[in-house]
Amino acid sequence: MAAILSSAGQPAAAPAKKHPADRLWYAVLAVSLSVPVLVALLIFRPVHLPPAVVPLFLQQALLAVPAADGAAPGDTPGWRPVLLPYRCQPADTPKDDSLNRCAATFRIIHRHEVGDEQAGGGQLHSLYIPAFQGSLAVTLNGVALASSLWHQSAVQIYSVVPMLLPLPSPLLHPGDNVIEISLARRQGIVNGFLDRIAIGPDTLLRPEYDRRFFLASTLPRMLDGWQIAMGLSMLVIWLARPKEQIFLAFGGVLLCHALSSAPAILGASANETLLRSAIMARLMAGSFILPISWLLVGQRPWVPLWVFVLLPLGLVSSYLTLPFDLHNRLLSFVIVPLILGMMMTALVVVVRAALTRRDLAATLLAGSAAAAALLAVHDALVVNDLLGENSRLLSVYASVCIMATASAVLIWRFARTMNALDRFGLRMKAEVAAAEEALRLSFAREQAQTRNAILQVERVRLMSDLHDGIAGQLVSILALCELRDSGSDPVALAVRGALADLRLVVASLEDSGDDLGVMLAMFRERIEPQLAALGMRLTWSMAPLPEIAGLHPGATLNIFRILQEAAINAARHSGSPVLAVKAGPSPLPGGGARLTVQDQGHGGVAPRPGSYGLANMRRRAETLGATLTIDSGPGGTTVTLDLPTHLP
Repeated sequence: MAAILSSAGQPAAAPAKKHPADRLWYAVLAVSLSVPVLVALLIFRPVHLPPAVVPLFLQQALLAVPAADGAAPGDTPGWRPVLLPYRCQPADTPKDDSLNRCAATFRIIHRHEVGDEQAGGGQLHSLYIPAFQGSLAVTLNGVALASSLWHQSAVQIYSVVPMLLPLPSPLLHPGDNVIEISLARRQGIVNGFLDRIAIGPDTLLRPEYDRRFFLASTLPRMLDGWQIAMGLSMLVIWLARPKEQIFLAFGGVLLCHALSSAPAILGASANETLLRSAIMARLMAGSFILPISWLLVGQRPWVPLWVFVLLPLGLVSSYLTLPFDLHNRLLSFVIVPLILGMMMTALVVVVRAALTRRDLAATLLAGSAAAAALLAVHDALVVNDLLGENSRLLSVYASVCIMATASAVLIWRFARTMNALDRFGLRMKAEVAAAEEALRLSFAREQAQTRNAILQVERVRLMSDLHDGIAGQLVSILALCELRDSGSDPVALAVRGALADLRLVVASLEDSGDDLGVMLAMFRERIEPQLAALGMRLTWSMAPLPEIAGLHPGATLNIFRILQEAAINAARHSGSPVLAVKAGPSPLPGGGARLTVQDQGHGGVAPRPGSYGLANMRRRAETLGATLTIDSGPGGTTVTLDLPTHLP
């Protein structure tokens, strides 16, 4: 096949294989991009009410118009129709109402027919307000029905919480009933808001109310509980590992976000200072976004972490010490722009780390930031009535989205660290076990060497004693027999045999260093003179021998005795002039070495009554774990000893 050429005529370079880490980053990038896409599909899809509920919603209401200048005190205001949903405009606010910068009163005429109630089985009717901003007070035929201030503190006027108010039957008159709703928005907030209103059977309106209440109140409180639990967990981890400053910073951010929901949790029971301080906690949390972004992507903060605490401290100090107007100016023109600048810098840090260093944590955070930006765009469109009447504000979940991603990253890193520690612990355990085993073996070797040294000293002493003591006495006895010309006397022969046997025992005590060849050379040195004295010539053949472990003096003596018994029996009974001794590897499976003693005599080797030579040879072979074979026939006798590789 022809090579593929580039445009310059040169062979094209093979495409570089992607590293596994690159493939993982692309997978994380795909997940990060899919998150904002899914969020967009969820939040920008049309929200449709059940068909049975749609006709219950009112399209307009009557708005109270302030009395004209110069009117007499007590004159009632006029009413003009307005479309719902309604956003408070400055022209609708009384000129002398400097505190209520957005206040409006709405009137709804609800016609109640007794026949309709009887036809409906006496079912309960309710007034449903899906969303509002500010504070509401509702009256029915001049009787106070409900007020949002009963469960809403003064600093909770930002929340968009639905209201479902049952209309008591005793207050409903046959015919027209007047429902008035007073909307107020305070503390410098520009606009108040009142959504479309529905009046109808409670069984039809309550499912929609439950859905809205879950999204507006229950779910945020659940998220507050999650933030408190996660924040405390992060602080506990930081207390255990003070060097991990990210757990301190992120735990503080989570707790500050949870503290900002204190108005919804405590209600009117909390004092104003505490509640307003709780609202500022969200701004305090924003001051730590930049150091957290640095720590999450593995960059060292440019300044110590405690420097970022100065901004929250300044915020609280200005609120407690400065006049309220001056504090608001400082908040609007200094603190908020500074926090927004730090957030934008944090976003740049995260995006740069995701694109340049392909950091997985930064890539996930960038995806969650994109999802949070979509939530902010969604709320901007909702405020400008561009997404339909049934949409609601969702930016409250934007920060939760980012913090949930950061929490997942930290927990994943913590889990990976724990897994690495577990693997390290297992590796260390294995290494310690191996070291212990090596030390045990080393100690066993040292003990064996010490024992061998002691045994060697004892063998040398025993050999010296045998050689200088008993052997010397035997030599003296033999010399006396020869001086008396009784060298062939049975006593002299017995002394020669005892002396040769003693020398064989002494030879077996010498250290051969587990070398079978050395041991056989010592045997040859001792047995060859004895065979020559009996008129037999020794031929010796030795091939390279395998290593035989365990050649201690006891095993050496057993081998010597087997070979000696075979050689002496051949010299005395076979009638052969030559004795052949061969040594080589054993052909048996798992065998070590094979030793063969062969004569050319008349054979006929068999156990005889009163003789224990053959039985002793077999017993010694069993002690060695060896195999002893005796083959005797007219052509001679062959004694074969197959030794194992490890002697017991």
